[in-house]
Amino acid sequence: MQSSTWQKLLFLESHDSVIAWHQQVFSRTLNARRVKEITSAARQAREFFRNSSESNISVKPLLTFYGVASLSRSAALLLNPQGGESGLTPGHGLTTVEWSKTLSGNISQGLAALGNLRVKICKGLFFDIINQTENTICLHINSSAVDWQIPYEIPKLGDELCFDDLMLRLPDLKSEHLRSSQTALYSSVQELTYSPDSGLTAQITSDNVLALSDIYRADGYQITNDAPPYNLTCDAQSFQKKPLQFSHSYINKIFSSIPELHITAPFKSGSRYSQIATAYMTSYFLGMLCRYYPTHWTSLFSGEKGDGRWPEIYLTQKYIDLCYPELLLEFLDNHLANSKKNKVTHTD
Repeated sequence: MQSSTWQKLLFLESHDSVIAWHQQVFSRTLNARRVKEITSAARQAREFFRNSSESNISVKPLLTFYGVASLSRSAALLLNPQGGESGLTPGHGLTTVEWSKTLSGNISQGLAALGNLRVKICKGLFFDIINQTENTICLHINSSAVDWQIPYEIPKLGDELCFDDLMLRLPDLKSEHLRSSQTALYSSVQELTYSPDSGLTAQITSDNVLALSDIYRADGYQITNDAPPYNLTCDAQSFQKKPLQFSHSYINKIFSSIPELHITAPFKSGSRYSQIATAYMTSYFLGMLCRYYPTHWTSLFSGEKGDGRWPEIYLTQKYIDLCYPELLLEFLDNHLANSKKNKVTHTD
C-alpha cells in the first residue's frame, strides 16, 4: 500500500471530513446514515488493500478487487448528492462473457487465450462509479497537479471489451510490451495545447502514433509532420465530438511525481473510458480469473507451460494496487477544488 495516498484517503473514514467535503461540493448536509455508509465502505476498502498487500499471490487479485469495489462504493455514495446505499444497483457492474468456453482445452491453451477473455457492462457498481465521476479523466500535462479534465460520454450498457483491449493500452506495462511481440496501443504525449479557436495540438514522440493516426483520422485528426516529434491536430469541434482516448503511466512517473500522459487507440466500440474505469475493469478481470479459475491462475506463476504472460500480469496487479486509490483520490480532490473555484466565480 502507498502510505501517502491512503493517509489522504483517511478523510473518507472521518465523519466530520465527509460532511465537510459534501457540504463544500453540494451545499447539503449529509444525514448520519449516509455518512456511516461512506465511511464504512472506505474502511473496508483500506482493510482489503492492506490484506492484499500482505497476501500470497494466489489470492491477491481477489482481495484487491474487493478493495477496488469498496473504495468505488464509498466514492459513488460521496459523489451522489441525494441517494444512499439503497440507490446503488446490486452487483459489480460487469459480467464475464463465455469465459469457460474461452479457457476450455488444456491449461496451456487456456493461458494462451487470456487476452481474448471478455466482459460486458451491466447495471451495478461499475456503472454507478462511472456515472458519479461522469467518466472523467484527469489529465496531467505539465505537473503533478491536475491540469485539465475531460468527461467522456458514458458508455452504453452491453458494451464489451476483451482483456487485451485494456492490457495493450496500459503505458505502465511498456517494459513488458517491448519484451513481447505484442503491439502497444499508446503513444507518449510530450506537449498538449487546446483552445476553442485553434483546436487541439498534441506533440507525440512515439513512432506508433502513425498507426493510431490512421484510426483517429476518421474522427477529424491529422498528423502535420512526417518525423518525430509528430503533431497530432484537430479542430475544436472534432475534439469535442470525438476526444482522444488518454491514459497515464502512474508507476513510472516523470521526476517520480508527474504521471506521463499518453494517447491510446480508441476502443473498437467507439466508447471512451476514464482511467478510473479502465483500472476498475482490469482489476475485475484479474479478480474473477483468480476466484473462478484458480487452476489457470496458479499455473501462471508456477513455472508451467503457457506462463509467458505472467510478468505482464504481475506488473498489472502492481499497477492496480498502487494506482486505483490514487486515481480516485485525485478525482475527489480535483472535484472539490473545482467546486470551490466555481463558487468564488459565481460570488464575484
